[in-house]
Order: sequence, then structure tokens, then C-alpha cells
Amino acid sequence: MQITLFALMIILIFLFLLIPAFRLRSRLIEKETFVVIDGSRFRSSRRGKVKVDGLESPGEGEPEYEEAKRLLSDMLKSKPIAIIPLRKDRKEGIVARVLVGGEDLAEKIKGRIKAP
Repeated sequence: MQITLFALMIILIFLFLLIPAFRLRSRLIEKETFVVIDGSRFRSSRRGKVKVDGLESPGEGEPEYEEAKRLLSDMLKSKPIAIIPLRKDRKEGIVARVLVGGEDLAEKIKGRIKAP
């Protein structure tokens, strides 16, 4: 009887120690989501508002505004994203270098949209 109770206590302690590991794993698996604000800014589910460093886009109401927004949205959906914060910006949240599949997002987009 004493051995069974001891074994049960060991199993319960072991399970109790595993619970944080399962919680951490679920956080790591959670996919980051993005909502495009305009052609050079988006909101990340993990980092908040992000301004792409080195990228300027047309403002709302300007001719290529919707195209710039769509292009950024397509790029964010296409490959794995890495966000490297460079500095905080009071108005924009953070300014960051954004890599899409290992390539600089700003460089990929610059030739496709007209800067203001």
C-alpha cells in the first residue's frame, strides 16, 4: 500500500512539472498574424504596430495607395516573416527591418510602388 501511494505521488509531481512545458509549446506554435494599415505599416499580433524601415508608401487617397497596401499584404502572406526591431517611434509603434523568406521586404517592394 505504501509503495503504491509513493508511486502515485511521484507520477502526480511529474505531471505537475510537465504542465508549464505544454503551455510554452502552445505559445510557440501560435502563428503570428498581420493586418496591413497602409503600404509601409502593419499591425503584428505579437509586436503591435510596425513601420517597415526604409519604405515609404503613398498616403490614403493617393493614386497607388490601394496597390501598395495589397502588395504589402501579399508579401506578408507569402513566406516566413522575421521582424528585427530597430527603434521605437511614438507615432508608428516600432520601426523594424522586415525579412520575408530571408530577403529585405523594403528592397523587394521599393521598385514596385512609387514613393510619395
